[in-house]
Amino acid sequence: MRKGSFLSFFTANNSVIIAAILIIIIPLSLYFYFQQETESSIRNSIFEQQKQNQIGSSKAIATHLESDIELILSRLQGLASSPSIMNGDFTSNVTKTLLKDYYKIINSSTPVDRVFLQDKYGVSVLDVAPPDTINYTGINFSFREWVNQTKNTLSPVISDIFLGIDDKNRIAMTYPIVIKNISGSYYIGLVGAVIPTSEFFNFYGNIYDIQSQYLAVLDNNSTQLAHPVSSFVGKPFFGKYTQNLTGQNENLNNFVKTVLSGHPSTIIYEFMNGERLNTGHPVFIDGIPKYSVFVVTPTSIIYSTVDNIIEKERLQMLSLIIGIIAAVLLLILYLNRVNVTLDKAVKKRTAELEDANLKLESANKHIKIHDDMQKEFINMAAHELRNPVQSLLGFSDILGKLNKRDEEKRIALQYKDAIEAISRSSKRLKRLVDIIFDATQLDNNLLILNKESFDLKDMTEQLVTKYQTHDMLTNDNKTYVKSNSVIHNKHKHVIDFSYINNPPGPIVVKGDRAYLTQVMANLIDNAIEFTQNECTVKIIIDKVVDEGKVIVTISDNGYGIHPDILPLLFTKYVKKSRGGAGLSLYISKKIIEAHSGEIWANNNDNGKGATFGFSLPLEDQ
Repeated sequence: MRKGSFLSFFTANNSVIIAAILIIIIPLSLYFYFQQETESSIRNSIFEQQKQNQIGSSKAIATHLESDIELILSRLQGLASSPSIMNGDFTSNVTKTLLKDYYKIINSSTPVDRVFLQDKYGVSVLDVAPPDTINYTGINFSFREWVNQTKNTLSPVISDIFLGIDDKNRIAMTYPIVIKNISGSYYIGLVGAVIPTSEFFNFYGNIYDIQSQYLAVLDNNSTQLAHPVSSFVGKPFFGKYTQNLTGQNENLNNFVKTVLSGHPSTIIYEFMNGERLNTGHPVFIDGIPKYSVFVVTPTSIIYSTVDNIIEKERLQMLSLIIGIIAAVLLLILYLNRVNVTLDKAVKKRTAELEDANLKLESANKHIKIHDDMQKEFINMAAHELRNPVQSLLGFSDILGKLNKRDEEKRIALQYKDAIEAISRSSKRLKRLVDIIFDATQLDNNLLILNKESFDLKDMTEQLVTKYQTHDMLTNDNKTYVKSNSVIHNKHKHVIDFSYINNPPGPIVVKGDRAYLTQVMANLIDNAIEFTQNECTVKIIIDKVVDEGKVIVTISDNGYGIHPDILPLLFTKYVKKSRGGAGLSLYISKKIIEAHSGEIWANNNDNGKGATFGFSLPLEDQ
């Protein structure tokens, strides 16, 4: 009975067994496939990154080396040009002290063996070197090619590598001492520095350990000046000895020739015990490739940096997949038993979601009703407040004019401050009510424009006149400038009113003059409010005939617009200051857009102040 039940279980659950087998085989197959692709991608990515870093490194070393060589030659030039040496005073204490000072200066940045001075026959007159080293004073060096080259060319010379008495490889840098007079130029000697190649090039990178990233240097004759394989140093790269060890690698040879010719290059090649990444860069002296530096890295070092990471990732991913497979298998068995329970839960949850959707829909309707009621209340309040506010303004104006009889005059004087406060507050309240009323009209698309043709220039001049305390107007054929001093909140401002690209005659637009005057006043008030004492508010009208529009900009050099506010500047209730309702710019935007125009704002390029602008179509367009 038990055996039959066991077999019947497998017969009934064939689909479950097949699914379990597929769940095991497919993820593992995909894992090994994608893991191999991922590892290959990671290796290639890291190798390319190392390659780019190494290219930058070889370039930086070449630039540094070029700079140091030019610095040594510059200092030798300064030494050769010193008065005592130019006068031929080679053996005086002044010249000896000067030579010692230059030795310290040069050696502070570049390792040099010695600094020396030779006469015109190549005899060493002064020789400054570290203690306990051979002094070459009195020795004739005319047998050295670089000595004769300096004398014959009357130019600075960087020698080829040569082997010193102590079997150390060196290079010499010399600068001629030349006296010029009416009859010509005369060579009287040279100053120079001798540099040990190992210490010099080791300053720029590893030149000893071939198992890690190292530096190799060749001169323009392909002679190897620095290399971890010491037997290479002093030998030509294209010579028999080096070519035998490199296996006469044609790609490597072409790569070296490219760099020697003055062009950076990169190569991957086999050398001795493994693959190498080599990046070469030329070193230019006086515009000629004098040396070539090569940064060489065994690729095994590059790959070894990621092998441990890849191995850990592989084990973690495999463990994760096995865990997921086990969990899925258990889940399948579990789901097979609780499918009915889950179905009930899904149905229950679906019913709850439907109920929640109904509640949400009802809430949205209530929100819309509340929003409509709020708009209706604001509209009604703004409308109902206009008459009382107008009455307050009228009565405060009547109180301000009480001066007919002595009793009225006494009352007017006694309550002057209170009357003025009532008048100011009433005007401010009226302005706020008008703004709210305009905003509600715009929100409900009830704004009615009384469009007419009028001169925008004339409208602007009339508006500016209201702000001015004194005028100055200059005229010519193309430019009209009006400068006005304005008192605002006890601060003095200057309004510059000018036209650009404006032929004589009016600038005619078609629109609601009152609303456009309101826009202009909003922007001028905004500019004046955010400027400091004695600052300038400039209004520019630009008639762009080709585009059929007029552009008006109002700029100041005040505090500017905060970056957080700028994107929301023309939306409702956004303010640049603590005062106001935050609606004037919103209303201005709606009015301009109702006239088929555009409005914008930005901070000035010089970091001081902001510029507001709007455009309107010309009437004839």
